[in-house]
Amino acid sequence: MARSVRKYSQALFNSVAENGQIDEVKADFDEVIKAVREVSSFSEFMSNPKIAKEKRKETVEQAFKNVAKPLHNLLLILADRNLLSKIEAVYTNFIEAYNAHYNQEHVVIESVYELSDEEINSIGKVFIEKTGLSKLLIENKVNEKLIGGIKVFIGTKVYDGSINGQLADLKNQFKERTIS
Repeated sequence: MARSVRKYSQALFNSVAENGQIDEVKADFDEVIKAVREVSSFSEFMSNPKIAKEKRKETVEQAFKNVAKPLHNLLLILADRNLLSKIEAVYTNFIEAYNAHYNQEHVVIESVYELSDEEINSIGKVFIEKTGLSKLLIENKVNEKLIGGIKVFIGTKVYDGSINGQLADLKNQFKERTIS
């Protein structure tokens, strides 16, 4: 299923890239996902085998009639194939392609307290140099368990500059020395 999800999102991205609609479709897709998340029964309704295919397509047609045509068509295809429950995964893959296109990445900085804009910008500059990305979409999350310092999550990479991380490293070094 993961491959088909990637195919749908890549097909959508390629289509909108050719037509210069990347930003428009991304904005519409953000709104679609927001709506899907707000209506808790949406996924249940769309994946219910007792609901006729035409009823699912009609619901999508009405609910998302104002989105860009390529996205609208994708939603209808997913409804037709009873795959609307995979819309979040399609969205995630689309965002990955979108970020790659703009050479940007979503970043989460965990800190003990909420960082100021100045601190976030300073950290952002360091990680732009480190990663070679053009832009970082930074989100700051407070994690009081860190004791101090920060943890930075970029894609699948974690940069741990927290006190907890440093203590864990120190503990591992002691273990290695006592074992040898």
